[in-house]
Amino acid sequence: MLTSDTYSVIRKTIRFSRKARQYLDAIDGIGAYSCILDEALKREVERTISIGGTKIVVRSNTPDLKVAISSLFEKEYENIRCANPRTIIDVGANIGTSAIYFAKKYPDAKIYAVEPENGNFDLLTRNTVNYENIIPVKAAIWGSADKRVIKNRDTGHWGYTISDTQNKVTSTGQEIDCVTISNFMSEYKISKIDILKMDIEGGEKDVLENSSEWIHSVDVITAELHDRICMGCDRAFYLATKDFSEFEKHGEKVTAYRF
Repeated sequence: MLTSDTYSVIRKTIRFSRKARQYLDAIDGIGAYSCILDEALKREVERTISIGGTKIVVRSNTPDLKVAISSLFEKEYENIRCANPRTIIDVGANIGTSAIYFAKKYPDAKIYAVEPENGNFDLLTRNTVNYENIIPVKAAIWGSADKRVIKNRDTGHWGYTISDTQNKVTSTGQEIDCVTISNFMSEYKISKIDILKMDIEGGEKDVLENSSEWIHSVDVITAELHDRICMGCDRAFYLATKDFSEFEKHGEKVTAYRF
């Protein structure tokens, strides 16, 4: 009879095998093997890898790889329907791979990649340096102008939040300036947002609850909603987009269309 410890080892082996297969499928050349080895040795190493010919810098054995693979290999935002967007705001841009996806798909669009956390923003700026249509912005989008502490949810580099949450958190020691979408639009002289992408770990609740001044300027909004982090995110999204005409859900992303 197999013991619980043996079952645990089997489950971990299966998970590792699936992840290794994913890396081999998505990451070009020797980079896949380097990332697999880092995963096996449980070491975090900064590596330059290529996904579908797009070179990026990631921290191996961290969620950076899942973020990059989701954006560039699995193309998690390919279902968005928007013809010839001119302005895209990527709120919660992480290490920049979603902004890169948008920049390659919509070369005539200007993409504002907004990320508050120091380590993520450093990689974002390095990953997007060769894309003239990506503008990195170190800030947090919030429902009011404020300063907020960036909190670590212990879920890796993709799980930082500035929202009030019922989850266990620790302070990163980082404080960030928060701006509203209205103020952001004013600062960058934006009159219309063709695509607003939002993945901010519960912060969307406060942003969307204070959207009356700017939501009419948005044609398409796609968001990952985090009621598990901050209750009320789903409700805030659907109330803010009550005048939109179509809604779609693909994976964890909900997209609302005004047209």
